[in-house]
Amino acid sequence: MAEIDHQLLEQFFEPARKQQVDDNGFTERVMRRLPDGALRLSRYWTIFCIVVAVVLFFVFNGWQPLVMGINALVRYVAADVHPVPFFMAMGVLSCLALIELVHRLDRTLA
Repeated sequence: MAEIDHQLLEQFFEPARKQQVDDNGFTERVMRRLPDGALRLSRYWTIFCIVVAVVLFFVFNGWQPLVMGINALVRYVAADVHPVPFFMAMGVLSCLALIELVHRLDRTLA
């Protein structure tokens, strides 16, 4: 249903999309001068929260439960299954998570 509504809206606004209004660059000048303070504040707030989270992670020894959990998981997996596929999956998932984090930070800082 939503797809049909979307198509109907696209058809309705298609003539308006093709229409060009000659304003001697007025629209572009206005768009460049609009304040982006809220967006900038949002980016700074995100960076601040990430830094605070990383600092708190190390201050409160957040790596210890993480290491203990991974150690227990490895011992459990090693007892029943060959650990190589497990480590490969962990590596792939870690790389994907890192790539997603970089993309999000890039979009935040852009």
